[in-house]
Amino acid sequence: MTLQFEKQYREKGFASQRRYPNEALVRFMSANYLNLSAKKRKKVKILELCCGSGANLWMLAKEDFNVYGIDIAPTGVKLCRQMLKDWKVSAKVKLGNMRKLDFPDNFFDAIVDIVSVQHVDLAGHKKVYGEVFRCLKTGGRFFQWHLGTKSVSFTKGGGKRIDKLTIESIVNPKVPFCGCGLTCFLTPPAARRMLSSAGFKDINIETFIRTYKNRKQIIEYLAIQCKK
Repeated sequence: MTLQFEKQYREKGFASQRRYPNEALVRFMSANYLNLSAKKRKKVKILELCCGSGANLWMLAKEDFNVYGIDIAPTGVKLCRQMLKDWKVSAKVKLGNMRKLDFPDNFFDAIVDIVSVQHVDLAGHKKVYGEVFRCLKTGGRFFQWHLGTKSVSFTKGGGKRIDKLTIESIVNPKVPFCGCGLTCFLTPPAARRMLSSAGFKDINIETFIRTYKNRKQIIEYLAIQCKK
């Protein structure tokens, strides 16, 4: 996956991803942190896994949080730093692997994932969840926006199955996310089991449906929140 995303960033630059933050992340931040004063926000440490070109990170920094980001693609990190510069904000961004986070135990108040962990298989999910749990402070929150199995890209995407919920690469060009490489689609019970096994509590999972091609195709997203 490193080479694939690196290739996209090199070929398309900022056009490889959106330039504005994920709406579900904005709702999560609004519900949990935006009532804090600017002074208190500066003490809230937030990490985004696989921050890409910085569409979410600049918003978090603009809202005065103490922001960190990692990405496994060098060009993604470079673009992210440029995005932050364009918005005249700062964050601590570096190369990193979400399966082995280079941060101390009990370090972050919140860790967020917007459609990034879905690009590792189920075994990879368990590793990431374990690392997220380790790096969160007690009471810290994890937010995740993740594809679900009701998506047409899972049911009709084709491609080789790596495990029961992971496709090596979606090959049907008529469905969304074709050619995006390894993609895992979660069910709420599967997500709950893995998060619970990692030690998380207060696990809340909501489903959101988006339609494509004049409502002929469905993509399911899971909005997952939990605490350490």
